[in-house]
Amino acid sequence: MCGIVGIKKFNTRSSKADELRIQNALPSQKHRGPDYSSCELMGNVALGHNRLAIIDTKERSNQPFKDKTGRYSIVFNGEIYNYQELKNDLLKRDYQFETSSDTEVLLFHLIENGIDGITDLEGCFAFGFYDNEEDELILVRDRMGINPLMFSIDEQQISFASELNSFKWLIDTHTIDESALANYFRFTYIPAPLTILKEVQKLMPGHYLKVKGADLDIVKYVEESKVEVPRDYSTAKTELREKVERAVISRLNADVPLGTFLSGGVDSSIVSAIAADFKTELSTFSIGFDENKFYDESAYAQKVADHIGSKHHSILLSKENVLKELPELLNKFDEPFADSSCIAMYFLSENATKRLTVCLSGDGADELFGGYNKHTAFVRSKSPGLALNLLSRIAGKTKSNSRSSWLSNKIRQLKKFDLLSSLKWPDNYWYLASFLTEEEYSSLLNRSTFELPDYALDESLSSFLKYDQRFVLPNDMLKKVDLMSMANSLEVRVPFLDSEVVRFANSLPDSWKNDGRNGKKILKDAFSDLLPDEIFTRSKKGFEVPLTDWVRESWNEITEDRWFDKAFLKEQNLFRFEGVDVMKEQFFSKKPGESAIRVWAYIVFQNWYGRWNAKLK
Repeated sequence: MCGIVGIKKFNTRSSKADELRIQNALPSQKHRGPDYSSCELMGNVALGHNRLAIIDTKERSNQPFKDKTGRYSIVFNGEIYNYQELKNDLLKRDYQFETSSDTEVLLFHLIENGIDGITDLEGCFAFGFYDNEEDELILVRDRMGINPLMFSIDEQQISFASELNSFKWLIDTHTIDESALANYFRFTYIPAPLTILKEVQKLMPGHYLKVKGADLDIVKYVEESKVEVPRDYSTAKTELREKVERAVISRLNADVPLGTFLSGGVDSSIVSAIAADFKTELSTFSIGFDENKFYDESAYAQKVADHIGSKHHSILLSKENVLKELPELLNKFDEPFADSSCIAMYFLSENATKRLTVCLSGDGADELFGGYNKHTAFVRSKSPGLALNLLSRIAGKTKSNSRSSWLSNKIRQLKKFDLLSSLKWPDNYWYLASFLTEEEYSSLLNRSTFELPDYALDESLSSFLKYDQRFVLPNDMLKKVDLMSMANSLEVRVPFLDSEVVRFANSLPDSWKNDGRNGKKILKDAFSDLLPDEIFTRSKKGFEVPLTDWVRESWNEITEDRWFDKAFLKEQNLFRFEGVDVMKEQFFSKKPGESAIRVWAYIVFQNWYGRWNAKLK
């Protein structure tokens, strides 16, 4: 991956002032591309790029990248996995190549095919493509939202970047979007197209933004269509396996060291096992928790590594190491983002990047094949049966609301199921997607109204998964991986989000994915001979961390007293003092429940707010 940044003037030529803005913005994204950084003026645009060299690491492939005539230029973040096929087609059309990079292929492909050529791309990407003669800039984000891209529009220009930090230098006005803030506290992340700033938007996955002169148009280029799948389960299993294998193999190309993340769960184990068959001495990486075995799954990762013969690196996180680095980790967020599993992802990426530059992960499989506990709960809520109904009602009357042990976590899940059974579509979806209730986040915020997206689908598992793919996957799961891996200059590739795999998975019958007892059923069955039985039969666990313990013990290092001061909160004019006070009191009580989620979200926001405003002065 890399970092891109740019400014396009609507009616005037780009200037030295624009170049200075780009040069000031580039260092804020240096972690995304530490190998090379450059800015160029071309016509009405100023383009900047931070490069993490993966394919053709030579100087000739540095960006911004231009054709020989100087008419066309591109800044590109990502990988095009089918670039060799596209290159072969271009060679037949007499294009001459001076590099072996996918950047040059992408540039020529767009020159040859125009905007329609976007649909030919297989990969993860965000790029800006400029035609100087036509004064046309096209900003593009990949189908699933793997790579980030943000933009801001005013009367004179459009500016864009990979991360929000760059807009400190690209635009002059910065206003907190309170609708985004409400979304953040409800979900622990800010969904596209919102950012925490009113002046900046995220480009939606599968969309491009075209600017010709001063005319702007945002277009969805992805057409969601089902593909024909075999009617019999056995043939579908075989076809799915072939598609996943091709997706993994196509993502093994790199001119730098490459490995895989291996949690010991189904998805990363499948990816790692396939990769091990095609790459000698594959390095795999897992993370565990030295003092808290409830969250530790490193033994399963080691078992898979032994089975596939990978060179495994198991990182056991001690509380001491986490608390030492937690204050610095908070500084890695370009906007508020409070999914606490990003802490583990940060340390996993930090250790992996000591040995390599690219890792493959299993992200996306749960959203395709119904692998989360919430998917099983949703399916079972349709016909729960007497026993589950009774247990959930009993649990619903208890006060337990903790994830700290197997029993308390099970009670917590049953309580959620009790309420889930009474909700209708799509309220049941938003309930399962939320980390805080309306009462909880409203008690914190001065203003907390916002509109939820309505995708107008029917009440089925397929609809639930489509919501996840549009909402949770790009804004939470992929955002987390991008933030934490790029903070360590590590590229992460996600084979399960290959477009063929996605279309095939979305066309399968619901019962083949999750039957209310077994999530990712067809995926597990398709690869049942590849891994130990235990990997497929053990209970699903998320990428969770002992957040309450860590935050309590690092409180003095990661918070400021003024954040809880009435005068400060009145001046900030975003939070209710009474709600913040009650939240803190509950967190330090003997029964904190899930208050750690609210507290962590609050800490992350206030840390970001302080850093942002300090750098604006």
